[in-house]
Amino acid sequence: MVTWTVAADWSLRTLTLKVPTRVADRLLASSSVLSCERGAEAAPAEAVSEAHPGSLRPGVFDDTAVFDRQPVTLAHLRALRTYSYAADQLYIVFSTSGGAEVLPLQTIEKRVEQGWLGVIVAGASDLPESLLSPWVKEATPASEADEGPHFGHDSARQDDSSGADLGLAGGDQAAVRRVHGERAKEHNLRLLAMARGVPDLRSLDTGRSGVLSVAVWEGLLTPGPLDLTPFRAPSTDRWRRGSGLPLGVLGPVQIYATNADPACEGKGHSPFCRHTRDRGLAQSDDLLSVSDLPVRDDWDWCSKCGGYSARRLTDTQLSYYRAAHRLHDIAGQLDDEHTYRAPVEPEALRKRLDELKAWEPGGHENVNWDGRWRWREVVGDLRRRAESNRLRTAP
Repeated sequence: MVTWTVAADWSLRTLTLKVPTRVADRLLASSSVLSCERGAEAAPAEAVSEAHPGSLRPGVFDDTAVFDRQPVTLAHLRALRTYSYAADQLYIVFSTSGGAEVLPLQTIEKRVEQGWLGVIVAGASDLPESLLSPWVKEATPASEADEGPHFGHDSARQDDSSGADLGLAGGDQAAVRRVHGERAKEHNLRLLAMARGVPDLRSLDTGRSGVLSVAVWEGLLTPGPLDLTPFRAPSTDRWRRGSGLPLGVLGPVQIYATNADPACEGKGHSPFCRHTRDRGLAQSDDLLSVSDLPVRDDWDWCSKCGGYSARRLTDTQLSYYRAAHRLHDIAGQLDDEHTYRAPVEPEALRKRLDELKAWEPGGHENVNWDGRWRWREVVGDLRRRAESNRLRTAP
């Protein structure tokens, strides 16, 4: 209906349409659920388009094949806001200048004002139901049964679920955890699916105006900072001692902070910190990567939130994060100073080390990933220490 709307009289609850003959026949049929009357002499659809170049016509917001899509104009966007109560917050758009992008409606308007030429491919509500339905069912029960997020790395839990709150599945659950109503949960997941492909999440901000809800931001970002202890250099400080592991696939992970420059007034906060006025990302926030953290020690982070949130880890990144913590825990078990630790059966320890030595990025077995040789060097050193301990304690 929006596609062919020419005028609207809201006091009379009447829309004036100029439609092709096939659509007119459908609207005027006795089976139509709408009350329609034939107006002035109808004009061919082509003539309507030429006479009203700024009006909404097929190929802008409807299901026309992508090949036949029409460039969106300011008039189209204003009409969308006027005639549609269900305008999506995010849209997939395409232009020859930027390729395929995910943008908020306000950003599209600003670009069009500056002469941008592009088409709208789909909104969040257009995503295929065949993909969304299984995902919604998988995410929702887990979130309702969850007692709450477990931040960072829990060294007391050395199972496959440690650090689960940092991964994509944890993000699915966060996006629906405190949301009421099935439709609202599905809507959040639709927005989350679109936003995950955005290279820089700050581009989704339109002035902290609430384009995305806090729940969607929680689906995109970790609830707290990462525990990078295994990747610190070895030292004599028993509380901050690391294992010198390479960051590997974790190096490129994006982190966002309100302020990452200690020379600027104010501490750095996570987008979810209670010390920030609004929750979520803003265009003025700073973007770093995990590889930036070990090379500096002058960060002025908030002690409550840790100073930043990371983009949620992919399955491969989360697998490596868990493997690194398991390796670091083994190093602690072999540390002579930690005499309070329970003894470890040597054969079981060697088996765990062999499994960790063989870790490879998912789908990239036998590839020389960044840090592979350092990883194997640390594992080999721990195997030698384990064997030395075994011989020393043997009867």
